[in-house]
Amino acid sequence: MRRPLQIICDPNPFCYGAISALRTLAAHLPEASFTVLATGPVREQCDPATFDRILPCDVKDPASVRQHASVLATADLYLAVSNNTNIGLVQELKLPLVFVDILFWMKRQMTPAMRHASGYVIENFPGVDEILERYGRDMVPPKVVGPLIAPPPLRQYRRAPPHLLVNYGGAHSPDIVPGRNTCYPSSMTRLLREVLSSTDLGFEAVTIATGAKAVARIREEGADGDLRVETLPQERYLDVLASSSQLLTSPGLNAPFEGFALGIPTSFLPPQNLTQVCQLAVYQEHDLAPRGLNLTELYPDHPVDPRAPEAEGTARLLELVARFDADVHGRAAVRERVVAQLNRGPAELVRQVSAQEAFMRKLGPPGGATAAEEIRKVLAARPARQRGPR
Repeated sequence: MRRPLQIICDPNPFCYGAISALRTLAAHLPEASFTVLATGPVREQCDPATFDRILPCDVKDPASVRQHASVLATADLYLAVSNNTNIGLVQELKLPLVFVDILFWMKRQMTPAMRHASGYVIENFPGVDEILERYGRDMVPPKVVGPLIAPPPLRQYRRAPPHLLVNYGGAHSPDIVPGRNTCYPSSMTRLLREVLSSTDLGFEAVTIATGAKAVARIREEGADGDLRVETLPQERYLDVLASSSQLLTSPGLNAPFEGFALGIPTSFLPPQNLTQVCQLAVYQEHDLAPRGLNLTELYPDHPVDPRAPEAEGTARLLELVARFDADVHGRAAVRERVVAQLNRGPAELVRQVSAQEAFMRKLGPPGGATAAEEIRKVLAARPARQRGPR
């Protein structure tokens, strides 16, 4: 009997985006055994029902990953999810590599993975075609897939019980640490309380979902008041989302995609890192989010270069987050935009959901199954000497 295929993964610990994409891929590869090298918010979303082994490891430090060389040596495949840090080590160990790029649309230069991976999967987003025009001839043939989210149940949008789900994502990465260099989770929670107290929006319940460090900081500062704030496992989160009447989210990728796919009217908060500055601008261009919500719009005297390295651009944005937290007039302006989103009339709700559906059609159907097939092709093409014993 052939042993299960052994796949080693190192999702980028940048909030929840990479681990959410990996969970989707794992669901479409039931024949494989997944070992996840995990740190930070990635560990929060690793569960034994999805992943066979979780190894605590700083995946942004190749020396930390190298400590697990004996595990890597038994692998059939190395699956990197938007993490370029360990590509040199993977090449050194001569492991087949599949790179899953959830931010290809922001690519600024060629990378070793783009040149040398055995397979390269790109999650679609506006801008991907332009980047492929720039780099496509020099990289391995990529496979562009739709959003790496679980396929939605077959249902049309209907007005659910008046429950508001608020999502800040993992709200923790090497560049943002609640209580150390960002007040975003507490500031947005206070903003939400201001929104709810200023206008009767008719919600019977509100749930804030975010990472463990953010939850701890919100509670420590007493920002939650009587709001429910918690870290939800992915399956539980999707259950709560499916029963919510509206979603209010930071401008990430997976959270909006999941809301759009379920037909739930989705509203946006300001960004918390450089990537979200850029993503919010895309949502605005597609009439999914209002103008004036981006902190770079609110404070034009403090520009943030979208082409800056992520750490540098995020550090500059966090200066705006701190400024916003203490700015009465700025908070009032953003509060007005959040209220306007959550207080849409029937015709506006229809228009919003239609815009969400059009955006998802542009990206394509959920891409997990197609991405899994690309991974299987790489596994099937391995030299015979690398294949597991029968």
